[in-house]
Amino acid sequence: MSLTKKRGTEDNALYMAFSFALTNPGLEKSLIMEVQTRFPGWRLAFSAPGFVTFKGPDDGSWPVPVLARLWGECLGKASAAPEGADLLDLGPTGTWAVKVQTPDPFWPNPLQHSLIDLPPEAPSRAWLKIEEAMQLFDLPIGEGTTCLEVGCAPGGAAWSLLNYGVKVIGVDPAEMDPRVMRHPNFKHLKRPFQELTPDLYGGVNWWLSDLNLAPGSVLSHLGRLLREAEKPDGLILTLKMAKPEVALEFTEHARRVADWGYETHLRLLPSHNKEVLLLALK
Repeated sequence: MSLTKKRGTEDNALYMAFSFALTNPGLEKSLIMEVQTRFPGWRLAFSAPGFVTFKGPDDGSWPVPVLARLWGECLGKASAAPEGADLLDLGPTGTWAVKVQTPDPFWPNPLQHSLIDLPPEAPSRAWLKIEEAMQLFDLPIGEGTTCLEVGCAPGGAAWSLLNYGVKVIGVDPAEMDPRVMRHPNFKHLKRPFQELTPDLYGGVNWWLSDLNLAPGSVLSHLGRLLREAEKPDGLILTLKMAKPEVALEFTEHARRVADWGYETHLRLLPSHNKEVLLLALK
């Protein structure tokens, strides 16, 4: 299948443009819904696991989906890259020529893989998510930093942070990995995060959340906590997508956090399943 720009009818003298989005396998339907809703001029052209193309108006702009690790102009299948283009080798789906429009920062790997492997001793996949976020955005989190993590069990993200010399306050009524519990820099508040009071989390530099709750509910509670304590330097929030429609809410959630006085970034990480990263920096 070759996707090239095609001239429309002589009456309207339109040209058709094609865009692509590289996503995580399993998110294709959600990505298609997001693009067709947020960018109504664009329609599905081709879909394969982790790779979707759309056709739309040739006005120089491209859809920027939240649920894409990489996006831009699609030039079609090719054996060699045209001038100014890159090749994406998608295995059974073929090799595609694209012009990437994704702004920095993004992974140098052409397929946007982080090349960070989850170690077998990690308590959970949350280890990989925080490692990717810290590396991608070069976050200043290390010795002398204190992090508050809500929804911390069993301790994957905490285990990562503790190994950087970070002090971690973990909030979760569930059980933690014994190795995390034994670490001298870890404090476990075994309770729902809705029961937090300022005396328990004041002076923390970074807040993290990987809660299995609707994003709107998570932000409502975090907003309350922010009103009651000094604002942290940053927020690292994993927003869950229990159903595809939630993808349409992510940009509004980012605006909501921006109203708290933060610069926000929405990114789909290679380690994500049905979730995205909302990073907020003061």
